Amino acid sequence: MEPINLMSMNTSELKVFLDTFDHVFSDCDGVIWTKKPIPGAGEFFERMQQLGKTVHFVSNNSMRTKQNYEDLFEAANIKQGFEKLTVPSTAIAEYLKSINFNKTVYCVTCPETMNVLQSYGFTCKYGPEVGTDLYTNYIQYLEDDENVGAVAFDSDFNVNLPKMYQAITYLARPDVHFISGATDRYVPLKPGSLNLGTGIFTDIVSEEANREPTQLGKPGKLFGEFAMKRAGVTDPSRVLFIGDMIEQDVGLGRATGFKTLLVLTNNTPEDMKAHQTLKPDYYADSLGSLVPVFNKVNNAKEETSKKKKTKIK
Repeated sequence: MEPINLMSMNTSELKVFLDTFDHVFSDCDGVIWTKKPIPGAGEFFERMQQLGKTVHFVSNNSMRTKQNYEDLFEAANIKQGFEKLTVPSTAIAEYLKSINFNKTVYCVTCPETMNVLQSYGFTCKYGPEVGTDLYTNYIQYLEDDENVGAVAFDSDFNVNLPKMYQAITYLARPDVHFISGATDRYVPLKPGSLNLGTGIFTDIVSEEANREPTQLGKPGKLFGEFAMKRAGVTDPSRVLFIGDMIEQDVGLGRATGFKTLLVLTNNTPEDMKAHQTLKPDYYADSLGSLVPVFNKVNNAKEETSKKKKTKIK
C-alpha cells in the first residue's frame, strides 16, 4: 500500500484517520526542531491533545542534556516535553537494572549516556580517546578486563579504532552483554544531505564479534516497547509514530506495530516511495502544515458539541 498524503484528505477522511489511534509518539530532531523550532510543531501537538490524544516523545538522541532538551521543548511551546521523553540512555540503564547487572559497562557512548548510567549507580569504563602512532602497539587494546560485563554503543562521535578493538575483545566472552542505543548510520547535518552517523561502527563491531546487540534505540522493537511501558500504553496498534527518518522512525513503527507518519524534512516524496522495504502509512510536509487541516476537524467537533447542547436546552 502506498503512503497517503494527509494534506489530501477531506474532513470526513481525517475524522476516520483520527479514530484509528489514541496516542501520538513523536521523534524530536527533524520533526519538532532542527537548530530552531520548526514552525507549527508545538501547535500540532496542542491540537492532538485537544482532540483527545496523549502525546509522548521518542528520540535516538542521548547526547543532549536535560537542560538542553527542556530549552528546546520550551522554545517549541511544548509543556513537560522532557518528562514525556524516552531516549536510549535511559532505556540502557533501565535494561541493565532489570537484569540486576553489577559489573563494569564499557562505554562507546556519548558523555551524557555515561552520565545517565553512572546516575543509576553503574561503573563505567571508556576510552582511549587517542590511539598510538604505531599499529604494532595496538596489541595493548586486545587485553581483556574480566570486570567488564557489558559493552554499550550509543552516539559516540569520538569513536576510534582502539575503542573498537577493546569492544571486540570484551565481546569475545559470551557472557558479556552487547547493547546498542542509537543505530543511525546517517544523520542530517545540513539541508539536503545525509552524512555518516555512528551506527556504522556498531555494525562493524557486531560483524567482527559475530554478536547481535540488544537494540535499545530506534528501530529496535524492544525500545518501542520500552517507550510504550513508560507512557502507560499497552496496544501498539493505537499509536501513531511520527518521524523524519525512514530507517529509524518508520522502521521502529513497523517493528513495534505502530501506525507511521513521515514528515518530509529530510526526504523527498520520491525518496520515500522508492524505498524498497519500508514505507510509512502517511506523510506530510511538516507538522505545521497539518495544523490548519486539523483545525477544521477541531472546529467541526466544537460545532457539533454546541448543537448537541442547544438541543438539550
